[in-house]
Amino acid sequence: MAGAAPVSAMADAASTQTDPAPQDRTYYWAIPEHDLIGPILRDSTSMNLAFLSREGRGLDEIEQQALAYPQTVQAIMLDSTESAIACARAWLQPLHALGRCGRSAGFFRNVLFWDTSRITTPPHWPTLWDVARYPGQRAFFQGPRMTLEIALLADGVPPNQVYAQLSTPAGIDRAFHKLNQLRPYIIWWRSPSEAYHILQKQAVLMGITPGAIILSPKARNTLVRPYQAEMGNVLYSPAMWAIPATLPTEQANEIRTLLLKNPPHLPYPPSPIPAESLEISDGFWATHELLLSERFNAWLTHTPLSRPLTTEQTTR
Repeated sequence: MAGAAPVSAMADAASTQTDPAPQDRTYYWAIPEHDLIGPILRDSTSMNLAFLSREGRGLDEIEQQALAYPQTVQAIMLDSTESAIACARAWLQPLHALGRCGRSAGFFRNVLFWDTSRITTPPHWPTLWDVARYPGQRAFFQGPRMTLEIALLADGVPPNQVYAQLSTPAGIDRAFHKLNQLRPYIIWWRSPSEAYHILQKQAVLMGITPGAIILSPKARNTLVRPYQAEMGNVLYSPAMWAIPATLPTEQANEIRTLLLKNPPHLPYPPSPIPAESLEISDGFWATHELLLSERFNAWLTHTPLSRPLTTEQTTR
């Protein structure tokens, strides 16, 4: 792999170097939607960091950014599935023994939110499907990750059984059947900035959105409605720092030491996680992302719209 040093040497450097960050040097690290995500990072005081934006265009954008030459980004924040796929495709340099590429960067939070001027009782996952009592549009992430989990949670599957269900054809069918019921009411977003735009410009009733939008006072004050987050209904998605494959060896060794020591990070989940919340399984999605994305995209493109939900459908 380009620019990689022996893994044993990396570990030795990380354990012996105590203050590897020169105070007069700026490090350029890429994070998704830095204007939204950046303000909630717990920064490290030993580094002078300039955050650059990741545009959120998926694996193609990650490949382009990680393999750029000459390389201007020293570290890049990915979700755990992106990190696993990029590592397997040699877009990243190893950080640990056995070739692992990622270093924990906390957790992205995607939260259930609602318009408090139209719903006075905090919603739960099944409430998203109750269009008989709560008519209006819902905001959802346009992809299988998170969306399939929410469908099963709303259908009564306990959080600790969601991935056992999604590992079977019957469980996958169950999730898509549930999505079919709600599909006419969904407005899709593909990145935090798209979700932010939807909540700025459209009066959606409820849905799922990146926590940074609802929890950041600066962002929240620009929203068109009085939206509030239900912090008992959160999807926690592991975030990872990684080193681009084309970063030269000397710089890569320095950044590796910084990452293994005390990198800035997003907040971690509470312990214990609330009963209706879920930690996204990076192992599950590293294995199933491509197959379920293919099925989700086919469903999104070709499945006819469902009829509006009846009271019977929403209460069973």
